[in-house]
Amino acid sequence: MRDSYLRFFSEGYISKEQFFEFGLKETIYAPADKAAMEWNHLKQRITSDETVYIRGFGRDANGTYLFQELYKGLLGNQNVQKDSTNNDKPTKLIRDLTGYSKIKSAKHRPIRNYQVSHIFGRTKNVYAFTAPWNIVYMPKILDPFTGHEAKGDIIDEYTLLFQKQSYERFSSLIDDFNKIISANTFQEKLKHTLGLLAENATYSNEDINKLTKAINDEFKPIEIPR
Repeated sequence: MRDSYLRFFSEGYISKEQFFEFGLKETIYAPADKAAMEWNHLKQRITSDETVYIRGFGRDANGTYLFQELYKGLLGNQNVQKDSTNNDKPTKLIRDLTGYSKIKSAKHRPIRNYQVSHIFGRTKNVYAFTAPWNIVYMPKILDPFTGHEAKGDIIDEYTLLFQKQSYERFSSLIDDFNKIISANTFQEKLKHTLGLLAENATYSNEDINKLTKAINDEFKPIEIPR
């Protein structure tokens, strides 16, 4: 297998280990205390039928309504909204929690060539899209190692290191997320709500199949290999 990343490191400009170390060190996280407060606030908004956000689902986000209908039955929340840019709310959140901003701001310290990234994905899960433990500023130079199109052993190696580091910082919050979505009552209601949607003639079999597949990804617990 000819892997361009491995060939780059073999030239000796910088070692893989040095590059990984840089990426892990330069990732900017929310402070633990602020993240805990924001996580509790998010959970309260979700269960209190307040406005919360997810990333759009499907081509041109035309399937987002399926998740919105799901959340009405699953959580009793009528106010799950699609993020206007698919990253607007996470960007504002990490900016306010860290004090760093990619755009000029009198209230924040400037940074350049960083991007906002979701550590564990699950961007259609209302508990994860704007979860402070799931959002970081990452150096843009690392995009080849974290983007959706990147593949290979070296990608898997860095992703594991990155997720392990992130879990160590926010283990109690991530464990709480896992507890919520793994609870028997939650899983039973999820299955029941999906069944009701499947029985609704408004939605095609194709719609339900796509939603079911997405749910399997979006609502699985976060597990970090030891």
